[in-house]
Amino acid sequence: MNILTHIDAKIKVAFTLLAISFVTACSDTDDDEWSPYKSSASLDFTSVGYNESVITGSTSGNSKLTWVAVLTQGSEWASFSQTGAQSTASGKVGAKFAIYLETNETTSPRRGEIQIKFTDGYSKTFFFTQHNRSDNPSYDRNWGEQPAHRDGANYVYKTYYTTLSGTSRATRNYSVCFDLQKRVSHWVAYPVHRVYESPRNYEVGTSTAGRTNAWAYDDAVTEYEPSEDYNTAYRILGYELTDPVIPQNNQQYIEFTNTIRGYSRGHMLPSASRYNTWVTNAQTFYATNLMPQNGTLNGGSWGDVEMKTRDSKCTDTLFVVTGALFKNSTTTTDRKNNTIAVPSHCYKLLLRTKNGNTGKSISEITSSGALISIGFLFENSASGNVPYKEAVVSVKEIEELSGFTFFQNIDPSIADAVKSQKNINDWSAF
Repeated sequence: MNILTHIDAKIKVAFTLLAISFVTACSDTDDDEWSPYKSSASLDFTSVGYNESVITGSTSGNSKLTWVAVLTQGSEWASFSQTGAQSTASGKVGAKFAIYLETNETTSPRRGEIQIKFTDGYSKTFFFTQHNRSDNPSYDRNWGEQPAHRDGANYVYKTYYTTLSGTSRATRNYSVCFDLQKRVSHWVAYPVHRVYESPRNYEVGTSTAGRTNAWAYDDAVTEYEPSEDYNTAYRILGYELTDPVIPQNNQQYIEFTNTIRGYSRGHMLPSASRYNTWVTNAQTFYATNLMPQNGTLNGGSWGDVEMKTRDSKCTDTLFVVTGALFKNSTTTTDRKNNTIAVPSHCYKLLLRTKNGNTGKSISEITSSGALISIGFLFENSASGNVPYKEAVVSVKEIEELSGFTFFQNIDPSIADAVKSQKNINDWSAF
């Protein structure tokens, strides 16, 4: 989505239902009334900015079928007509249509509902959320892992994109809330799915097991270079700076060497969750994805949680936020004597659909029982390396400790119930 400009006047903006396919049952006759497709419907975006731009949509399937769409909630600010209130729309399969939204100038997000029915009897209900006015509308995305934006003088919010094997489009890799003063991210948010982990199609040394070990400032362009030392088995070709630019002098210096004195370079997004392409994995070695972490914890229970988190992925997507707390934390220095804040605690938060195969985005779920969430909180010390079952917390508890609001695209009516969960028995991998 394009970056949105601030608009003071009340305007109308549009978004559309995308990719609606219609399918009728197959027949053993040659009657062209029958189609080889099964009726279905989908909504491209279920969470939009307060002044979202136009998103086009279409229908497809048996051209002899028709559809009717009814706006059953949100008709005070949404319409199927750009020129006036219209709560219903209809057409033949193949016709495009849109629903138009007024700019949300309020202080709260608002929710709409659409019911669609086809002449073959298929029907589906969609829910969508329009965010309230924000100084950062371009930040709002329909990503299950997305925390809510929180202002901070030293905060930089940034998303890193990659191109996965077999695709030609940019896909988000992970997002950060980086602190320019601490030189550490408060959190790193990312999806976990098999498409990010395989197939591995790049060359690395035999001892690195898929890890590029391309330690560098963010936006580094790197490639493999054989070396007896796996920590230096790459070369930096340059820096392709992307917006927003995080100054290198505000990042940890980590190139080619263990530079966080006395601490492990703790991945917030684990390298092993990104074995798809060289770039996809190399981005996990950016300074913005690393925190000074106690080595005993990093190689102990924290590593267990990382592994079991990967084992919790599903056909839908597992959404994860890894973060750091700075409660009476200390500092260390890198090899250039830059001061780096050391987290007092490290946490990991997980969210996914309960059955794992709904085909729905997080914001479409309206039952708290259809989602599961859990958190793990560890003291960043050797004594904090407790068994992970003793570190279980709720997402809500971490929100209270950190001041951040996580998983902002959960339906507001069920958010508290979902984020108060901490039943480890819901998570078979643990």
